Amino acid sequence: MRRLEPREKAILVFLGALVVALGFYYYIYTPKMKQINLLSQQLKTQQTELARLQAEAAQKDELERQVAALQKDVQSSEAKLPSAREIPVLLVQLEGLASQVGADLTLIKPGPLQAPQQTPGQPPKPGAPAAAAAGGPSYQTFSLELTADGTFDQIQSFLHGIETFPRFISMTDIRMSPNGQAGTNPPKLTLALQATTYVVPESGAGR
Repeated sequence: MRRLEPREKAILVFLGALVVALGFYYYIYTPKMKQINLLSQQLKTQQTELARLQAEAAQKDELERQVAALQKDVQSSEAKLPSAREIPVLLVQLEGLASQVGADLTLIKPGPLQAPQQTPGQPPKPGAPAAAAAGGPSYQTFSLELTADGTFDQIQSFLHGIETFPRFISMTDIRMSPNGQAGTNPPKLTLALQATTYVVPESGAGR
């Protein structure tokens, strides 16, 4: 058998390397690249779907936050504009306020329910609900007559508590006079207060 020349050996080595390279390219590299491209497309699709789901989740969280805020606003409005006079509840709340500031609530006298008599263009009373300024309020009113004894600081705190009361109370007349109890230090005053509060009619509230 004839021995191969160095040049022939080199050609055979080159051909063998070419066969191996071609085999690697067609049987390993190309299938792998196809698999990588397929996985890359799947990854992009999954990332797009993930982004969509995250956006929906964020929107859901925002909607839930808005619903919770609306529920809180409704509860606050129902507290400030109840659908009944609730005189016992109002009495307890005012007595609790007076006790909290150290004043002595000696009188609370509610008046009868009546529709608000407000002419168009008339400015609303301080503390009145915004509907009164629109010319077509859907609530009723009743007056409150309050009398309380206490020091100047106690009376001032009591009035501030009414300004920030859980329900709408519009103070219309405030009078203070000496209590008449001699020898008290600091001296005590008597507060005579006329106010108006607001009620959503039962039929208007849909109850």
